[in-house]
Amino acid sequence: MNCLNNDFSALVAQYNDKFSGALSEMRIDSRCEFDDNYTFYLPNIRDLCGYIHVGKLSHGWKPLMQASEHFHSIQTLMQWHEENKQDYIFINEEDEVVAFDEYLAEINDRNQNPEAKEHEWSKGTDGFDWTHTRFS
Repeated sequence: MNCLNNDFSALVAQYNDKFSGALSEMRIDSRCEFDDNYTFYLPNIRDLCGYIHVGKLSHGWKPLMQASEHFHSIQTLMQWHEENKQDYIFINEEDEVVAFDEYLAEINDRNQNPEAKEHEWSKGTDGFDWTHTRFS
């Protein structure tokens, strides 16, 4: 078993070396870990970076946007992003980094889909569903 442990530890070290530049650019200091019980731990970007929840994109539903102290409409979201784009990245529901303009295009397309289900929340003045409640 010690040989397996050493081999896997070497692979973890290679992974950390390979992705250290990307993780550093994203301001993530954590590295992957491997313990004596053969458990491999990947850093969770959301836990490491802290994040602001912008909205929920569930299949078959219109976007449900998360109003916050930072924004409460698409216009204020765009303004907030312009002022803070150096400090935040957009991560979609599949934990993939996406460009802000791609995110806007996706929520706009889904919001205009007549077959998408609407939420019971009141519409914002921008035509999107906004909520002040916290998402789980």
